[in-house]
Amino acid sequence: MDEHLELIARFLVVGAMAFGGGGAALPLVERITVAETGWLTPQQFAIGVGLAYATPGPILILAAFVGYYVAGIGGALAATASVFAIPVALAAGSAGMVSRLNRYARFRAFGRFAAAAAVGLLAVTIVTLAHPLFDLHPALLAGSAAVFAAARWGLSPVLLLLICVAIGAATATVQG
Repeated sequence: MDEHLELIARFLVVGAMAFGGGGAALPLVERITVAETGWLTPQQFAIGVGLAYATPGPILILAAFVGYYVAGIGGALAATASVFAIPVALAAGSAGMVSRLNRYARFRAFGRFAAAAAVGLLAVTIVTLAHPLFDLHPALLAGSAAVFAAARWGLSPVLLLLICVAIGAATATVQG
């Protein structure tokens, strides 16, 4: 089979099976790219995953890395388009369905209650995630809140990073 067609077929499967995000699809991508096809060695796969985590966006950008390694620019484009094709099609189909259902008052009411439930779930998640920070050191939770507030006020991320490094260095020298 042509490399491009094989990339397209395999990454369509990855895109269709990537429920839960790209991280959930990593074992499938590893099986396809390392064990089944031998496109990458385990070390090359690890490098690709590292590069994917270093980029802003989804881990599934790993498809571009694999596609480029297997078949150059054309392979990168084919694999990337394929891995996102099914999720985009499903989202577009869902958007159309929601638009049609939005004509019904019960559906709109469900949406309002579901939104409130989602906000509550997010609040519980934030508290659950913040608890270990507080247990480790209360200043971590306070620092996290300060960083979030500074980001919301529009403080430059670079300046914020420099301030955090300075505070960390100052507290390390005081404690050490």
